Amino acid sequence: MANAALPAATTVQQPVLFIDRCAWSGKLGAALDTAGIPYVPHNRLFQHDTPDEVWLAAVKNNGWLILTRDQRIRYRINEHRALVEAKLMMFVLSQGGLTAEETGRIVCAAYTEIVRQSHITQPPALFSITRSGEVSRRKLST
Repeated sequence: MANAALPAATTVQQPVLFIDRCAWSGKLGAALDTAGIPYVPHNRLFQHDTPDEVWLAAVKNNGWLILTRDQRIRYRINEHRALVEAKLMMFVLSQGGLTAEETGRIVCAAYTEIVRQSHITQPPALFSITRSGEVSRRKLST
């Protein structure tokens, strides 16, 4: 994996994506490497069965943006609370059934807008990313 060392929290233009276990694949990593997008996959820091509320709280210390496929995370009380209390920014792939290649293409295409939203939005915040790469804010009760 090209991202052997943990990247700094954020460079001026390139925030780091923390890739949740349900979104991670080697093909996504390869696409991000090719695009020069810094990332940290879940499995580099956490066991597969680490509860979401545990890794959500840990991610806050690094200033990373979260990428996930878990569309239900905002409805689970412990996970929602961890997201809000840690003041995180989460980007959720809203289309189910995407291949690893499609996921890589979509995330790379949406990355500029992900970065823009991360600069203009006060956390906590939740966004969806559509199959076309459109990034839109979702309601997150605080």
